[in-house]
Amino acid sequence: MPTISPLLSFQRQILDNLLDEDALCIVARGLGLNRILAELSRICATPRALVFLINASDQDESDLEQQFMQLRSGEGHVDEPTQLYTVNNETNSAARARLYRQGGLVSVTSRILIVDFLNKLVPAQLVTGIIVHNASRVSAESIEAFVLRVARQQNPHIFVKALSDTPEAFTLGFAPVEKTLKELGLRHVHLWPRFHVEVQRDLSTTEVPVVELRQPQTRAMEELQQAVLDCLSAMISELSSSTKLLDPESINVESCLFRYFDAMVKRMLAPYWHRLSLRTRTMVGDLASLRKIAEFVTAYDCVSLLKYLDTLLIANRPAVGIAGGMGTASVAEWLASDAANILYSVARTRVFRTSSSSSSSSDSNGRLRISDECKRKLRSFGLPETIFPVLEVPPKLKLLETVLEEIGVGNHVGAHKANEADPCGPVLIMAASAKECRMIRTYLSLSGSTVCFDSDRANKAHGSDETDSKHPRMMVDLLRGFFKWKASMTGQRSGQSNTSGNKAPAAPAAQPSTSNTQQSARINSSNGQMRRPPPAKRRRVRGGSATAGSGVSRAPADTLEEETNEIAAFAGQAKEEDGLGDNTADSAEHNSDYESDDDVLLETTFDEHFGMLPSNEAIFVHSYYACGNQAGNNILEVLQPTHIIMYDPDPAFIRLVEVYQATGRAPLKQVYFMVYDNSLEEQRYLSAIRRERESFEKLIREKAALVIPIDDTFGMSPANSMVMQAIARRSNRNARVPLASEIQATSPLVVVDVREFRSPLPSLLHAAGYEVVPRTIDIGDYVLHDELVVERKSLPDLIGSLRSGRLYNQAAAMTKHYRFAALLVEFEVNTSFSLQAIGGIAQNVSLGSIHSQLAILALAFPRLRILWSSSPYETVNIFAELKRDSDEEPDVDRAVSMGQGDHSVERESIYNANPIALLQSLPGVTVKNYQLLAR
Repeated sequence: MPTISPLLSFQRQILDNLLDEDALCIVARGLGLNRILAELSRICATPRALVFLINASDQDESDLEQQFMQLRSGEGHVDEPTQLYTVNNETNSAARARLYRQGGLVSVTSRILIVDFLNKLVPAQLVTGIIVHNASRVSAESIEAFVLRVARQQNPHIFVKALSDTPEAFTLGFAPVEKTLKELGLRHVHLWPRFHVEVQRDLSTTEVPVVELRQPQTRAMEELQQAVLDCLSAMISELSSSTKLLDPESINVESCLFRYFDAMVKRMLAPYWHRLSLRTRTMVGDLASLRKIAEFVTAYDCVSLLKYLDTLLIANRPAVGIAGGMGTASVAEWLASDAANILYSVARTRVFRTSSSSSSSSDSNGRLRISDECKRKLRSFGLPETIFPVLEVPPKLKLLETVLEEIGVGNHVGAHKANEADPCGPVLIMAASAKECRMIRTYLSLSGSTVCFDSDRANKAHGSDETDSKHPRMMVDLLRGFFKWKASMTGQRSGQSNTSGNKAPAAPAAQPSTSNTQQSARINSSNGQMRRPPPAKRRRVRGGSATAGSGVSRAPADTLEEETNEIAAFAGQAKEEDGLGDNTADSAEHNSDYESDDDVLLETTFDEHFGMLPSNEAIFVHSYYACGNQAGNNILEVLQPTHIIMYDPDPAFIRLVEVYQATGRAPLKQVYFMVYDNSLEEQRYLSAIRRERESFEKLIREKAALVIPIDDTFGMSPANSMVMQAIARRSNRNARVPLASEIQATSPLVVVDVREFRSPLPSLLHAAGYEVVPRTIDIGDYVLHDELVVERKSLPDLIGSLRSGRLYNQAAAMTKHYRFAALLVEFEVNTSFSLQAIGGIAQNVSLGSIHSQLAILALAFPRLRILWSSSPYETVNIFAELKRDSDEEPDVDRAVSMGQGDHSVERESIYNANPIALLQSLPGVTVKNYQLLAR
């Protein structure tokens, strides 16, 4: 295993700053944050100290272990073992206690760590410090803030180091950096953008030889891009007019191209989500679907894109009810627009066209004519003989093949051999997703295999960009898999229709062909005119888009989809009658998705694919995100490529290449940067760079005006917490904040179920001065005293519990074993404190509504009290009122043992809810005997 490269000068300075003082370090993506974390963790990984690493993902832990192995391999001798200990839900309490006393670096989830701190399982006097990874997730209600507060209270001398590489997360809301520093208990923040002086000096020492390849899009791709933009613009306008809760400055067409857009919209609508209409919630989901389509236009091949569009069309088709009526589910409105019809028709035109059996080159309806020999060729490959394959190959794949020929890689292309005077080493191809990686591998593996359907004359007659009659084998396999999938979906739909007894008549196949041909002719006769660039690069023209203003009739998307179903069903019937396709050598079964490497290897001999591969014939295809955000650094260190081909643009990986080149271990000969010219892909890349730069500029201004009180002794006493002070003022009618000595002397006790530590309520209870005792209890969630138990339900959990019937069993157990039982319905912070909007309740309330089910619950259990809380902060006040009249504290052992001998108590920690609900629905199975059957 190759040794890891040393730190650069600016990376060493970042590490030294973290070692000198406790601080929050925000680094730009691609500058080696994981490398800095590995070096900091290596220093802390010693048996003489106990350091916790929290908020790290499984991939972060795997990367750390790999870098520890590389660090150990580069050392001449190892005095102390550098090892990362991982604690998860499979590690029992005894093993965790031994590990804590042993010392070293321990990566543990925040939920497990806070329970161990409260149960005194962690020796607080032995804790040296805590490293917080992904610090942008820390908030006032997060478990990480709870862990840091408890740890500092038990040991005020621990250090806290926080790291993050997402500067955009620290620009949302009011004073986000100040709030994060307060929750972390830190006073200093270190900012390291790409334009930092130290970073520029280190990365400018060696220049990276970059060749920018701007690939033009096909005319069909431009039509698809414009249609998606029109749909997005219409959906955003409709969503903004239906609700006034969205920020018009941040909700626009440009921002919806990024993956964070869905979370941003849901965060704005979260306080009123349960009050929104079904139409508004459907439009939010439609925006996510349209964003994916905009991404898939350049990322997917034409067959996979058409399959995804057909999947959306099938999923949004109104379901037929039991009695033949239509379902109540809301259908996507954008599917009925003219832009959607263009989207579907152009997507299908890229894959195939319908054919005719007449003697002329095209019939009166504009259909293509193919010969009998071509029909036999289609049938031999398992394709319908009534279609004409177009199979537009992604232009980037052709460009990639050309680049590999230029490099001289003889492994897959075989057109040129490597220059012996200047041999090339491994070639690394980076793509955005795992699906693109599979597409690239399959295309390169089958690059020499083509299929000819004699389509040159027909394609030229219709003005197609495809002037070659040969189609790559990968595209033909994908097309065959597409029609098999359509045939299976058609069979399922026809079976469902026959079962319901209301079979809809099939759309005629001849009707959409005319409009489809008109649409294809309009697309292909545009005289080479380029479509307009993305909205961020142009000015919107008043009067609507060209797509909406076109006077050409469009084939509805539903009609095109029905015609495709008929073609697939007819091909399946003909295949069964003739017995062709599966018995021939050319029609071997292939997956509808891209072939795996094993499928390609099985077609040839073993010796041709296994053995020592020369370095000039090694091609590695990796994804940016398949191995973590910073995995590109490890890939470069291990593979040490001489050529890098960036199939998709990514700012973080570009910086990783700069950092790798600055180390000078294995200089790069060439880096190829591929991007579609004037496309949404290019717009996303440029917008991501601009957004990160603006985020760092805002953070720099906020840091200059940052104000932190000097006398803020974070975590030393609960009375010094501003959150606790606000809660204490509201819970005490005399508005007097109790002293720290009073709180320590009279700390009320609350027994909390360990499953409740997913919510912020235990953290707020501890901040208010309560002694939180985590235990696994079977009845209720919170035991305030021996006669009072509370079952807390959030709004989604309440609806799910009422529908599954689980809440009735819980209410029966609480009223049976406790004198006072309460159901607490708790809303989230900044959420509308109402179940439905004003006027949302219908005149005839159905039996299955939440209001009816709550009324039935109250009538079935008269002793059950239902409490309503607007937020977790208000819940603390409610608990203070409930414990005010009781001087006794709950018995922890009694709360744990309560209900253990009762078989009617449903234990969620033992059984899954869905199988138990199915088991209880069987005849003769009750709440008293289902546990015996479950065992």
